[in-house]
Amino acid sequence: MILVLLAFVCGVGMDIVWTCCVHSIQARKPIMAANMSVLIFGFALVSTVIVVEKCTLAIVAYAIGNWIGTYITVKKETW
Repeated sequence: MILVLLAFVCGVGMDIVWTCCVHSIQARKPIMAANMSVLIFGFALVSTVIVVEKCTLAIVAYAIGNWIGTYITVKKETW
């Protein structure tokens, strides 16, 4: 159950961090963009592990987290 919760949190975090990274690149903030890139890599590792482990419930939780993360970033006007 902890893996499912972790997957959900990582799904939400991935999309929020992705948005922050894009904004950092557009604002020409290389250190912030590089830091966000490392976080994106970490979130991608989690998704890779849950796919390799074939944990279907965690995969679904990650996808729901992605949906919510995207919704939050689009709904919020500025980062």
